[in-house]
Amino acid sequence: MISNYKIEFITINQALELRQKNLKPFLTLAECKNSEDDSILTKHFGIFYNNNCVSVATVFPESHKDFQCGNPYRLRGMATDSQFRGQGFGSILLMHVFDYLKDIKCDLLWCNARLKALNFYKQNGFHAQSEIFELPQIGPHILMYKRIIPK
Repeated sequence: MISNYKIEFITINQALELRQKNLKPFLTLAECKNSEDDSILTKHFGIFYNNNCVSVATVFPESHKDFQCGNPYRLRGMATDSQFRGQGFGSILLMHVFDYLKDIKCDLLWCNARLKALNFYKQNGFHAQSEIFELPQIGPHILMYKRIIPK
């Protein structure tokens, strides 16, 4: 059981290092920034262990043509430091994100999940919505979703 962690809202600059290191090492830090990262509605979360940020996630309101819902959010830029993967930090962070989304009445969370993270997302309640598709330079992905507030 993990203890001695804390979860906080973080800035995009705090999230970028893990994003770059674990998701897009072929890009610069600045190139890892997404267009919605500075929106007032975007929230960046970090889980800290021994005062080090070990996992990050970003959510923001965005609809998707495949989903009919009232208040959809997208999960993007979820990354866990390679030294801490498989220890539960990402799942703990996601549970916190789900609670936040429930509080703001989000009904559905969706993401483009890397194929290698498919089991992680399934274990955290996500369902596959698409066939495998390729994102240039990044690799194979699957559109996934999780109902936050049931229909």
